[in-house]
Parts: sequence; structure tokens; C-alpha cells
Amino acid sequence: MNTELRIRGMVCGRCIQAVEGELKALGLVPTDVQLGVAAVSSINTKQLHELSKRLETLGFSLLVDRKAELIQLVKDLIQETLQRYDLGDNKVRYSDLLEEKTGVDYDTLSSLFSGYEGITIEKYTIEKRLDKVKEWLVYSDLTLSEIAYRTGFSSLQHLSNQFKQVTGLSPSHFKMIKVERDEIRHRIAEHMNS
Repeated sequence: MNTELRIRGMVCGRCIQAVEGELKALGLVPTDVQLGVAAVSSINTKQLHELSKRLETLGFSLLVDRKAELIQLVKDLIQETLQRYDLGDNKVRYSDLLEEKTGVDYDTLSSLFSGYEGITIEKYTIEKRLDKVKEWLVYSDLTLSEIAYRTGFSSLQHLSNQFKQVTGLSPSHFKMIKVERDEIRHRIAEHMNS
């Protein structure tokens, strides 16, 4: 999903090139840049602030939608939390974390988030936790119990139930499909090399 940024002060083709250059310099992937508008594949709050500073030095100003900025902050906080490996030891109440870090009560955040994203914060968090589970299933040798612990699920059964509810597959079946696909690719590569 692209993020659209509105930019004041863009009046010519050189402005488009300058903005596109700044986006790329920040490691962002511009999908469309036109006069007054730039679309990027994703941007976090830190990048948004840095882009705003960079654009101001060029004589442009980023028109910030405070609500959209708050939604992005919520997403960033959830992603940042899921990067931790101690979620089994330190259970996170996302409602408390988000209230503390944003200074906005959770009911307001929840309503705003649902309105902008079309999904609740809870469902978004579950999806992101399960993305982390998928990542570890595919790229690590961790057991399902270890993955459940690291992602803060209360039990292996809880992880399995959530995973199956969202993906339609059990975590074991998901990993087995990946292993089978890798074996087929390996056989094809061997066949091509012989």
C-alpha cells in the first residue's frame, strides 16, 4: 500500500527531480512523483521527519496530515515491539504501550486507526505477529514453541489457532510447504546444471 505525501512549493520538472532525489537519498522507493504529490511504497515516522527537514532546505514544505502521522506512529511502534526477542518474558499490552508513546487514549487511537486502515489495531497487530512467525518458520531453525514464546503468544496452541485462523494453514503445514518448494527448486537447479 502506497503512502501519498503532499508537498507545497513544487512548480516545475526540476522540483519533481529534486523531491525524487531526496526520497531516494533517504532509502525510500518513490512509486510516483508529480507536482505537489509524491507516493512512496512505505515510510516510517523517523523518515517522514527527516524528509520534512530535507524538503524545507530546498524551499518545499511537507503538508502533514496529523492523523495519518499518528497512524504511522502506531504502526511503527507495533513493528518496533515485534523486533524484540523477549516478548515471552515481557508481555506487552499494546493498548498501554500505544497510549504511553502517543499521548492519545487507546479508544481514540483505535477508532482513528480503523477509520484510516479499515482494520482494527488488534487485527493489524495479529497480522504483524503472524508475519514474524512466518519469517521465523521460513528463515530459522527455531521450534514452534520457541517461535510462540518469542512472539509473545501465551502458548503453542494459541499461536497455532491464530495462524490457522488467518492463513488457513497450520504452522507445521506452512513450513512443510516451504521445505517441499525448496526441494523442488533444488532438484530443478541440479537438473539444469547437469
